[in-house]
Amino acid sequence: MKIHAFLKEDYIFLDLEPGEKRDVLEKFVTALKKRGLITKEKVILEELLKRESLGSTGLEKGIAVPHALIENIDEPILALALIKDGVNFESVDQMPTYIILLLLGSKDNPGFQLRLLAHICRMVKETNFVEKSKKAESSHDIWSLLKEEEEKIK
Repeated sequence: MKIHAFLKEDYIFLDLEPGEKRDVLEKFVTALKKRGLITKEKVILEELLKRESLGSTGLEKGIAVPHALIENIDEPILALALIKDGVNFESVDQMPTYIILLLLGSKDNPGFQLRLLAHICRMVKETNFVEKSKKAESSHDIWSLLKEEEEKIK
């Protein structure tokens, strides 16, 4: 399972403004709706915030993976936002978050989301994806870097 196979370049955002975690998630969901990638904006935001209330999805090394299982979603959606100034996502290591990798899975197939989350965690531990991404200038740069870094995972 490769992250870059599910992350389309159109799903990469370089223009989200930093802010509080809730504000950033709202902006991200709104950006997804504006690009026509989702329709249930309020439901998705509610589910993401509900998941965050259980514990932050901020990992270490500057990445957060907010995720939710959504009713009647045809296929999983994986989107990425780069916030070059960082955001406080209440991460495990208490460091700023620069990459937000948002995952929306289907309630009918929770196993897929779990496998993808496990792979994301492995990539974070085994690569320097976040540090390298902070220098990216385009969605294509980030997607190519993700593919390159994933190839290093055995």
